[in-house]
Amino acid sequence: MRRYCRELNIETGDLYSVLTDPKVAPMIRGKAFEFSVSLRLSHILPEDEWQVSKPTLNAQTGSHDVDVKVLHNRTGRVISVECKLASKGGFKISKNQYIVPVKCMRSRTTKTPAKVAAGARALGVPPEAFLAHSDQYRASHFDVVATSLANAFYETDRETMSYVFQPSAAGVEFLRKLNPPADIDLQTFVYNKVYIARSVDLAVSRDSGVVCIKRACTNKYDCGFIPNYPLINFGEVIDAESDAVLAPTNHWIELDDSLPVFERFIADS
Repeated sequence: MRRYCRELNIETGDLYSVLTDPKVAPMIRGKAFEFSVSLRLSHILPEDEWQVSKPTLNAQTGSHDVDVKVLHNRTGRVISVECKLASKGGFKISKNQYIVPVKCMRSRTTKTPAKVAAGARALGVPPEAFLAHSDQYRASHFDVVATSLANAFYETDRETMSYVFQPSAAGVEFLRKLNPPADIDLQTFVYNKVYIARSVDLAVSRDSGVVCIKRACTNKYDCGFIPNYPLINFGEVIDAESDAVLAPTNHWIELDDSLPVFERFIADS
């Protein structure tokens, strides 16, 4: 740690404050999640059939890096996994449904005419469509999205300006309905609740049933872009006394059960 601080010109006494700064902590947590997904997938997918790696890349404007790379040994098919945290404090009950939004948007956007034209050509869409969706991904950017529910139950403490695990009463009730083991606290449990979905199932299309809400979009039922906040729907609110265990109702699969999702890519190749 001392060497790290020397190389980056950080006073060792300031390191904790730097790492917990509200602007820095989300980036660290997001990057750490990529390594966590890579490690878990390496245990979930049979090692004689799959190779899981965490590439070290630095994407430039117009390109997209790979968070987690999954290689099928026999076919050489590479499946790219994009890691995105749930929206901070985003858990909600809407229309009597348990909803968790996932923050899934591009950080590199451009609106200069030349770059818009180049980006549109790369995606095979008109410049107007590219501009209307300049902060959004298409299914072609990656194959799978992985997300952790934890961030949906974090808030910023106004006194310390640090992130704290602070689910509402409704949030605690929801987490209990995910059937956590009795010997694990809710914070640890929700960190390990990771779900994945194929990008084609999240993108706007008539097949997926996802509708675009961008005002400038002229093809709201089939534009092919992934919403900035795709939703995980856990179904209708159930009675607190019910023994039912909640699970996503719209394309999302728990990471531990994800092998068939990856096998489907090979079958469809």
